[in-house]
Amino acid sequence: MGLTPFPRHEHVIAVKTPRSLGKVRRGSSLTTKASKTSLFFYGFGNLSPAIKSNFLGAPIFFYYNVVLGLDAWLVSLALAIALVIDGISDPLLGYISDHTKSRWGRRHPYIYASILPGSFSYFFLIVADFGTEQLALFFQLLLLMSALRLAWTFYQIPREALGAEISKDYNQRNQLHGINSVFGWIGGAGVAYATSAYFLGESYDNLAGYHSLAYWGAGGILLTGVIFAFGTHRDIPNLEGPREDRPARMGDILSEIMKTLNHRSWLMLFFSGIIFSIYIGLTSGLTFYFNSFFWEWKPVDVAIFAIIDLAGAILISGFAGRLARGWDKKRLAVGLFSIAIFIGPILFILRLLDIWYGIQILPENGPKYGPLWWVMLGHSFVQACVAVLAWILVNSMTADVVEDSQTKTGKRSEGLFFAGPNLIQKSISGLGLMIKGIVLTMVGFTPDGTEAEKVAAIEGLAAVIVVLSIVMPVLSVWIFSRYQITRDIHADNLESLGYVEKQAGPKREGLEAAGGS
Repeated sequence: MGLTPFPRHEHVIAVKTPRSLGKVRRGSSLTTKASKTSLFFYGFGNLSPAIKSNFLGAPIFFYYNVVLGLDAWLVSLALAIALVIDGISDPLLGYISDHTKSRWGRRHPYIYASILPGSFSYFFLIVADFGTEQLALFFQLLLLMSALRLAWTFYQIPREALGAEISKDYNQRNQLHGINSVFGWIGGAGVAYATSAYFLGESYDNLAGYHSLAYWGAGGILLTGVIFAFGTHRDIPNLEGPREDRPARMGDILSEIMKTLNHRSWLMLFFSGIIFSIYIGLTSGLTFYFNSFFWEWKPVDVAIFAIIDLAGAILISGFAGRLARGWDKKRLAVGLFSIAIFIGPILFILRLLDIWYGIQILPENGPKYGPLWWVMLGHSFVQACVAVLAWILVNSMTADVVEDSQTKTGKRSEGLFFAGPNLIQKSISGLGLMIKGIVLTMVGFTPDGTEAEKVAAIEGLAAVIVVLSIVMPVLSVWIFSRYQITRDIHADNLESLGYVEKQAGPKREGLEAAGGS
């Protein structure tokens, strides 16, 4: 891929220090940086979304389809509609929060308003009982999922925008999103382990286990959300304020939104995200199906996978700033995504070859701690490590768009840039969810089918997933590679906006020294 680190030099840089972002070591950075406390509490705020997202991944589709008995296409339809509602609300709230004026700043009023509704929606999504009829189950899922997603729009969109305000440094943004990733993995993997090892145990259709998850998950969302909100409250006086009042007319608002989002590098992230969203919508939520009917694992057999993945994610996330230092973010991310595309479907490919041609490449399905178990554990660990660093870089690259746009428009639009893709991407992902339900039906999977019928259906599903796991990510990464903001461009943006001031040394060498120290 030609991934060549930037050279490092030593020059002294004089830094303007907007009060927001703490002290800066002389000669170490182009920008003022976030304090360690701010980094910690920002990352801690990712625990709540991680707990929520864990259930909205593999468990919810299986829970409503297999455990509660709602037809797969109806599960897909309800989840897709809720996702579209969520997608519409995201950019609107992002834009509104960018222009909010309050004594609690631009972001915190919405964060505080989200915590209780988010906790209650999560709880009732799992334990509510509208009835056992298909229509009752459908509306139960649709209404409660929509409520949960809307509540989390008010939490997550302002929170993500907050990250771009806390630090403007090219390298520290990698560290910021690395810490964010650490806490996300702690929350997600921790709940995944508890779900498999304790709540579900011997069976993926353990109704009482899901109800226990509802109590613990809702409590975790409430507690961690409150700690994050109060922990970052101290930063409010030091954060960016709205530059101007928003237009009064809706037409002018929409025109301003479109003008702001008409940014080449952001559009490359946007269109790449559309392709990837279709892929995610089609493939997410199938882990429980494959574990049950393809690999023949019980929940308790693979519970430790989440902890091993967590260890890898913490290792990579904790050193994300150092691992990415001196590298162009885009080139490194493209390389990592290319590796992920290669290793992602490899186990499915090998097992299908075994089944179709009567050979034995992979070890046979067997007991916990058997040969296949260790192969899958290693695969899961490597896949997690590669993906973690790649997605940290994507979030950091999105934050760099903020200053690049600001130099052209005079406005900081963190909320809009982080929320903007969601309208289309979540709508498209909703289409993927609907297709997934149709695919499950087409391959012959039904909750009341025989065990042999379910196994045969999931084998067909695995073949479909292999094709999708290669074609769609390759197209997504190709578009992603057209992103244009480099370290030098970002440094120029910071200088032209007055965040930094060059004092000595050739321009490029000085910038590289500051960015690479």
